[in-house]
Amino acid sequence: MTAPGRHADPAPETGPAAGRFATVSNFLSIARAVLAVPFVLVMLSDVPGARWWGMAILAVAALTDKLDGVFARRFNQVTEWGKILDPLADKIGVAAVALVLLSLGLAPLWFVLLVLVRDLLIFAGGVYLKSSRGVVLPSNQAGKWAVGIVTLALFACMMQAGTPWEEILLAAACGLLLLSFAQYIGRFAAVARSPRS
Repeated sequence: MTAPGRHADPAPETGPAAGRFATVSNFLSIARAVLAVPFVLVMLSDVPGARWWGMAILAVAALTDKLDGVFARRFNQVTEWGKILDPLADKIGVAAVALVLLSLGLAPLWFVLLVLVRDLLIFAGGVYLKSSRGVVLPSNQAGKWAVGIVTLALFACMMQAGTPWEEILLAAACGLLLLSFAQYIGRFAAVARSPRS
């Protein structure tokens, strides 16, 4: 989680909360990742109204994504753990939803591949920077917008909204995914070229 204009600064957080794990914000991120489990189980089950239950779970997960940022800023709980858990929870949740919808024939293969490949590359880059430079790049503004629009696009796929809504949301999600990935590449390159501390 980061404010616009600060995403190029890889400096670690400082202050009493910087190294904390047990914060409300971090627990909300963990809860968002854990919600992927009931979503998968419900959507792949024969439970009546499974798709509606799935959409309800997805809505709760989206709410935790909003609330963890609110708590982090309001209660000064921006931590190094939060920089890892927040985007990781996003990636786990989006991947689970996308793969389930693909298996049910509700999401196009090209879109799911774009989401998964982009997130895997960012995850691999994050692991490299953490191990080689000790730096964790927080989510940038374009990345957070991308997660939000991807979620809306997946909602539309679940509801089988049809054209043009699905096409518009899928196109917008693709644009933001590519934009945020390009920005990540720039930030990754800047940190990777920097002298080792």
